[in-house]
Amino acid sequence: MTVAMRLGWLVATLVMLVICLVTAYESTLLALFDRLGPGPGFFPFWLAALGAVLCLAILAQVFRTVPETGNAAPIFPRGSDLAAVIAVLACLVIPPLLMDFLGYRLAMTIFAAVLVAALGERRIWAIALFAVVAGFGTFHVFNNWLDVILPVGVFGI
Repeated sequence: MTVAMRLGWLVATLVMLVICLVTAYESTLLALFDRLGPGPGFFPFWLAALGAVLCLAILAQVFRTVPETGNAAPIFPRGSDLAAVIAVLACLVIPPLLMDFLGYRLAMTIFAAVLVAALGERRIWAIALFAVVAGFGTFHVFNNWLDVILPVGVFGI
């Protein structure tokens, strides 16, 4: 691990630790338990606490690692790796913008197909299968089993 990589790990882990600690604090403002069992603050608190413990473990590992000197590897991706990072970021931004127009099923199907392809999958049948299951399967679970109303879009799909 180079000095620059170590600094990157430290900054990213400290930011995540702060997010976990703030989330844990904010979730204590909600009821952790109610008369039926776990309250609205129960799961956010324990997930944030687990995240904070994992961040501390990563920090301990980074501090134990001796930084290498010499030939430094680039920090930011280049070439096809950069294209994959941009595709993943686009997949996080564009589907929510299209959700009301296309509907959940189509937006998530397109999102899943582009994401899996950006991550390196080249078999068309695998991309199509994953995309259809991700888009239509999750819609069925949320809409029919969990009674979460999701947008249908102009095509009615």
